[in-house]
Amino acid sequence: MTLRARLTLAFALFAALPVAAALLPLAGALSDALGQEYRARLDEAARAAEAELGRLGDEAVQAARELAAGPELAALARDREDGSLDAADAAGRAAAWMAARGLGAAAAVEPGGRVISSGHLPGRAGDVDPGIAALLASPAGRPLPCLLARATPAGVEEVLFLAAWAPAPEPPLRAVAGVALDARFAARLADLAGGRVAVRGAGGAELAAAGAAGAPSALGRLLGAPPPQVRAVALPAPGPVAAAVEVSLPATGLGRALTGAALVFLGALAAGSLAASLAGHLLARRITRPLEALRAGAAAVAAGDLSARVDAEAQGEVGELVRAFNAMTADLGRVAARAAAAERVAAWREVARRLAHEVKNPLTPVAMSVETLREAWARRRPEFGEIFEEGTQAIREEVRRLARIVDEFGRFARLPAPELVPAPGRELLDAFLALYPEAPPGITLEREVPASLPVVRADRDQILQVLHNLLRNAFEASGARGAVRIAAREEAGELVVAITDGGPGIRPEDRDRLFEPYFTTKEAGTGLGLAISDRIVREHGGRIEVRSEPGRGATFEVRLPVSGSAGP
Repeated sequence: MTLRARLTLAFALFAALPVAAALLPLAGALSDALGQEYRARLDEAARAAEAELGRLGDEAVQAARELAAGPELAALARDREDGSLDAADAAGRAAAWMAARGLGAAAAVEPGGRVISSGHLPGRAGDVDPGIAALLASPAGRPLPCLLARATPAGVEEVLFLAAWAPAPEPPLRAVAGVALDARFAARLADLAGGRVAVRGAGGAELAAAGAAGAPSALGRLLGAPPPQVRAVALPAPGPVAAAVEVSLPATGLGRALTGAALVFLGALAAGSLAASLAGHLLARRITRPLEALRAGAAAVAAGDLSARVDAEAQGEVGELVRAFNAMTADLGRVAARAAAAERVAAWREVARRLAHEVKNPLTPVAMSVETLREAWARRRPEFGEIFEEGTQAIREEVRRLARIVDEFGRFARLPAPELVPAPGRELLDAFLALYPEAPPGITLEREVPASLPVVRADRDQILQVLHNLLRNAFEASGARGAVRIAAREEAGELVVAITDGGPGIRPEDRDRLFEPYFTTKEAGTGLGLAISDRIVREHGGRIEVRSEPGRGATFEVRLPVSGSAGP
């Protein structure tokens, strides 16, 4: 990761921390506020249910008292005493009382609980009703929960009622009135509360229920939204049965609110981080631009460009570093120029010394031949003709040798810069091999050239000159009988042409001097062929590598960069 990227990331993190520190308490406070609002709504719904139960209880007490003091119960008692009340008539009267007052249950009973008339269960007349008998054991004029059987089109069912009883003045009868806490009651209360209402009896058994209390989503629960909470409203006790009405509200709204708050929090955090990242990126770019320019300048210097300069504007320590770098490269350029000049002088001195040595060798036999001729001529030796022929022949050969030395030296000194153009590797090898349809007598020439080779940037004539020189050396090293192999391949972004001979190999002490001018192991060699070849390949951005073991031949590999992967 670059310094600019690290600085940008650091700015974003440092900006996110205070934003998170500021928003987290707000998110917590919002969650608490939403929870308090939910609990307040639930408490309000429980109070509404409690008020409704109180109203229904008052309604049952009022109805029981009205029936006990009203003319209906007195008329029922008179007709019963004079014997004019039959069973069907008695059953129907309580039903009329119940319908007229909108009750769920109404009955006229004796003090022991035996039913005289029942509107909710007419067939009970003449029998003791266990639920009513239990109710009569409690004080009069008090609404209590009790289980009563009632008739429905589907049959008889047991329902929880909120009922009360009142005594008649004369004769000693009891009036019972009740409101059913059934599914209709639960549905009405659920609509009023906006949630779920369940009526539970002894042991927590659910007797009736209506409405729904949805749970929060998984994300809402993850953010802290609680499951739906329940408030229980106990019915009056002690009484015939223990019962309660449970009210619960859906928590989905709380979950959605928390999810929305979390999204707002994350959006604010992301916006803050993005703004900080942008500001950090701009600041980091301003800080790192001179450093990146320094890095590029250092890379240029490492690649050999001592004229590289850093033009980035910078202040403080970085500015001092930029100025020091530019001063250093300027000094390096001057030192390199002086070193190059000194190296060129030393190189040409060495070349002159070697050239003088090479020229001196042929001059010695020439001088000796001339002295021999002069002596033979002065003495008028009879074999002068034979001496003359031998001397002039030696002088001619040494002059030719001198001419070859001077010609090779001229080629080495005047070698032009290569004109690099795209050259397909296969075409280059085909042009080279076309010049050698057959090997010299006694030598086997093996070719291993694939159908496809990469393109290189090369001066075609100069590379062919290098390959010709290496192949001629391989033929000479292999002697009268041997094998020479030419192989080409692509390897690590380079075109590799390998020429292997079957000669005696190269001695280890000679390997490091192979490409020095005028170094040769041949009796008639000038020592410039490999030096020229090495210079050509290096000016193409490549290199020549040598592998050899004494007695097992040598391999010269010309490695040229594939076009686009490197340059000279």
